[in-house]
Amino acid sequence: SFDEARQNAPCILFIDEIDAISSRTSGDTHGSRYGSQVIAGLLEQMDRIGLEEGIMVVGACNHPQHIDPAVLRAGRFDIKIEMPLPSMAMLQHLLAERLQDAFPEDAMLELARDSIGKTAADVDAAVRSARSEARHSGCPLDLQLLRRHLQVMAQEENHDLLYRIAIHEAGHAITSWSYGETITRISLSPSGGTIERDVPPNAGLSADFECQLYIHLAGRAAERLIFGTVSAGAGGSATSDLGKAARMVLAMDFELGLGAFGNGWFGPQDPSRLTACERQRLQERLDYAEDHARALLYPHQQLLKDMAADLVQKREFDAKAVRSWLRDVPRHVDPEPVLDQ
Repeated sequence: SFDEARQNAPCILFIDEIDAISSRTSGDTHGSRYGSQVIAGLLEQMDRIGLEEGIMVVGACNHPQHIDPAVLRAGRFDIKIEMPLPSMAMLQHLLAERLQDAFPEDAMLELARDSIGKTAADVDAAVRSARSEARHSGCPLDLQLLRRHLQVMAQEENHDLLYRIAIHEAGHAITSWSYGETITRISLSPSGGTIERDVPPNAGLSADFECQLYIHLAGRAAERLIFGTVSAGAGGSATSDLGKAARMVLAMDFELGLGAFGNGWFGPQDPSRLTACERQRLQERLDYAEDHARALLYPHQQLLKDMAADLVQKREFDAKAVRSWLRDVPRHVDPEPVLDQ
């Protein structure tokens, strides 16, 4: 492939699913020698082609964390772009393109709003499937059929669930904003919410990590503050709010020299192998972080409710809308935690 790219320069060499090459640091010893040879071969080819003009190498994957760090260093893949889920405007454009203006613009806008949380592939597959059913049944393609294939039947929406998810995301947004971060987008769908934020550079002090802990647990704190209960929405995988917060606490203690063991370095910890004392310490740190986030949100309860209600209606806030909602929220505050009464 690299030789073919050289022969056809100027050109783009596109490597799909590049994370399949894996990493020498993954800890998987099965076939490790063969894997190392594959990675070394790729590195050699990348270095050689980097000296030639007119060839751009592009890789795509779903799990960049599985790629060997040497592959991602400067001089090989210099630019890393994370592709978020499509915005409402992107979905509206995609639907209009696929359906060729078969429905009114206002219907497309509402359909795009209800499709937030879907990928471009989801939309593409749903349109093809709906067209196929319409052809086989001899009926015209209508909005109800399209909604059924997109799995966005309006009458089936659980507004109580959407409101809880919106409260959760608004809690993240207010806390993130309070610590000086920029929020570029908030989106809401029945399957969950997302918030896209830019974290400013920091010195890696304990206080910087504490701020991130509060932000990770602010969604859970907002739920407890408004509803008196919490859902499982903050938990789940290692990339969930609780998963990120727990791993951050463990990293501070065992890897970063910012916690219980001072200068000690013990490497990444498996949460399932913690001792009883270590688990208790982890739980206490996370409880404290949630209390702290709840204290920050306490004065903004009405804002939480109003912002969440509007998000349920609109399903998406861009950066301008977020700034409009949060412009009166003070930034860089540090309240004492409010404990349960």
